[in-house]
Amino acid sequence: MLAEHRYFTLPGDTGLHADITVIPTGELKVNILENSDQLKGEFEELHFYSNGKRTELVCKDQLMPDSVKWHIDLSNDDAEELAKLIEVAVDEYETLMRDL
Repeated sequence: MLAEHRYFTLPGDTGLHADITVIPTGELKVNILENSDQLKGEFEELHFYSNGKRTELVCKDQLMPDSVKWHIDLSNDDAEELAKLIEVAVDEYETLMRDL
């Protein structure tokens, strides 16, 4: 059970790149490389919203669901890959907890 890293180019004219780490204990870390933004969120706080050729990844506060902590745009393919990585991490963590 290891953390997974992915580097994505964010869509649009910004030219920004994100270093995303999926931590199997239920946390996602996003580092926007060009401006050193450090974003964190629990898996339960993350929501994917598809919009044309982009998917918005939104981190919402668990206690106040209308409150957005942060959001980034991803390409649909990158968002799909990230969603699968999160699903695998959740499955691996559940398996580990069951085996203990």
